[in-house]
Amino acid sequence: MATTTVANTNSSNMATEQRVQPNQSLYLQNLNEKLQKPDLQRSLYMLFSTFGPVLDVTAVKSSKMRGQAHVLFRDIHAATQAMRACQGMDFFGRDMVRCNGTSISYREGAY
Repeated sequence: MATTTVANTNSSNMATEQRVQPNQSLYLQNLNEKLQKPDLQRSLYMLFSTFGPVLDVTAVKSSKMRGQAHVLFRDIHAATQAMRACQGMDFFGRDMVRCNGTSISYREGAY
C-alpha cells in the first residue's frame, strides 16, 4: 500500500517528514468561516462527490473547529484523488488546505 509524505514543523522550526497511510477521510483547513454550516456542508459535498461517493461531510461551527471540516469517502482511491486535486484550490475566496486524513470516522454509529 502506498504512503503519503506529509511535512510537519516542530517547535524548533525544523521540517520533519511523516509517513501517513492513505485512508477514506480528509481533514480540511482554511475554509471560509463566513459560510453557514449547511451551505458549507452542501458545497463540500458537491465538490468532493466528483471524485467518488462521499459518505459524510462534518463541519462544526465552534471556536476550536472554525474553518475546518472532515470529508469521509467510501473508498481510499477517491479520497486520494480528491486530496491531490484540491490542495490549495480556491474555495469561496480562500486557499483550501488539505491535511493528512484521520482514521476516525465521524459517521453516526461508525465510532
